[in-house]
Amino acid sequence: MNTLINIDELRDYIQSDIALKWVKSLISRYSETPESLDFITLKKGITKEVLDELLPLSKYAQSYYNDPKVFLKFYPGSTTSYDADFIDSEGKLLERKEVTVAIDGQQSTIQAESIVEFGHSPIYHTPEYCGNVKNRTINETDGDIVGTDSIIDLQSERIQRAYRKKHENLHKYPNTTLLIGADIPLFMEWEYQAIIDKFEVLEDTFNSIKCVNISSNHCWILKLI
Repeated sequence: MNTLINIDELRDYIQSDIALKWVKSLISRYSETPESLDFITLKKGITKEVLDELLPLSKYAQSYYNDPKVFLKFYPGSTTSYDADFIDSEGKLLERKEVTVAIDGQQSTIQAESIVEFGHSPIYHTPEYCGNVKNRTINETDGDIVGTDSIIDLQSERIQRAYRKKHENLHKYPNTTLLIGADIPLFMEWEYQAIIDKFEVLEDTFNSIKCVNISSNHCWILKLI
């Protein structure tokens, strides 16, 4: 099933102005059959790297470069300690990237299983379940109603936690920008800003820290060189 995307495709140099369109075309391959759609919903195989790393990178490429003379070079399969480079047409390194996603991993997995099983899932709560990862049974769970203040707190905590986890291994990422991918389905600019305003930068950290929203075209600079 994961041959729908060949890992060698992901190693190509991609123009920053078409990177997002290209990644969306990769993802769309998995909408052709229910089986392949379930595969990418559950982030199996190479699709996890596409959704958790390459998609945030492509959104960043469009927002901060969007230039046919600047290329995104992705390194799938953990061939380097970092995830990607941005390189100009003369081969000069412009920016090195490490990517992380601001999600609750277990909750996200169980939500995906609920979507595959029932076609829906709560957005901010873990669906009811029993058993462990090998024999888990998901119960159909109603959607959740969460206040704006709670969403702001939850999302800001996720972004901060994702950052701190990478910061703990800072020695692996010299001269690297940290890119945080977040999935924030809000509508008002002040709500997004309230989340970003809560971010706290630690001392002696990454060159710069940036964040992209998977659910919109928003990008934020959390720390600038």
